[in-house]
Amino acid sequence: MENLIIATNAVVPFMVYILIGMIANKTGLVKESFLRELNGVIFRVFFPFIMFNNLYKADFSTMSGASYVLFAIVATTAVAALAFFLVPVFVKDNKRRGVISMDIFRSNSVLFALPLAANVLGDEASAKASILVAFLVPMYNIFSVIVLEYYRGGKVSASVITKNILKNPLIVGAIAGAIFNMLPITMPQALANPIAQLSGLATPMALFVLGGTLKFSNLKKNALAITAVTTTKLIVVPAIIAFIMAQLHYGPVEFFSVFAMFATSVAAASFPMAQSMDADADLAGEIVVVTTLCSIVTIFTWIIVLKNFGLI
Repeated sequence: MENLIIATNAVVPFMVYILIGMIANKTGLVKESFLRELNGVIFRVFFPFIMFNNLYKADFSTMSGASYVLFAIVATTAVAALAFFLVPVFVKDNKRRGVISMDIFRSNSVLFALPLAANVLGDEASAKASILVAFLVPMYNIFSVIVLEYYRGGKVSASVITKNILKNPLIVGAIAGAIFNMLPITMPQALANPIAQLSGLATPMALFVLGGTLKFSNLKKNALAITAVTTTKLIVVPAIIAFIMAQLHYGPVEFFSVFAMFATSVAAASFPMAQSMDADADLAGEIVVVTTLCSIVTIFTWIIVLKNFGLI
């Protein structure tokens, strides 16, 4: 029961934000045109603050001997590469290819995996998960920009993709945060506090917009794609990660810190990113909602399974 409560507490806030957005739209408090404009603002203004905050606050001094970080980096790269090469075999529409490829490797690490690791295995797991977030979130965004940029315009040159990656607001935020982290100065609270507060606004606002623009009429049309992504994201990939880490004999804290990064729902940021980069935003939004709901069951089940096998 405790594990179910942990999973539920991690997911329900997301659903509340989505529900409020739906109500606001249905009651006429906001128009869809306004929400789509707001979505662009969230992507270009608020999400970069998340990236900056994560990289600025990351404690890289705890990295010594952290083989679990290297494993997570390699595994994320492998999943992203496999998705990039395999999805086009089954999906013909470029706008859907980008979204499906991105959502298979992109997890809700900051707002789901991080608290989940802390709730299940305590402060040590939270600290290790925070280091993972500092590496994986920029990777998610770099890989997402590459995938979406590639499928937005068909075949484009490496120089064009690189230029657009470096111009992406999330990448700019990550680079700025890393630079400030390395500087031998401490940012004054007068600046650090508003940055942290703006960072905290990003996901609730993105989910509010998602709720206000979500069209359930598309769920039937997208059912096959949503089912495939949900199954792959919440069951297949976590199972492979768990098996490999078990063979490598990682301890419970390292094991679950990494596992949580792969087993949680698709990041809310995929919706505004898809919309801003001319991908299938409706599909991206539906995948966020469905994987978030389904993760209540899958996370609970995974925790039980991992505990029964003595892995956590």
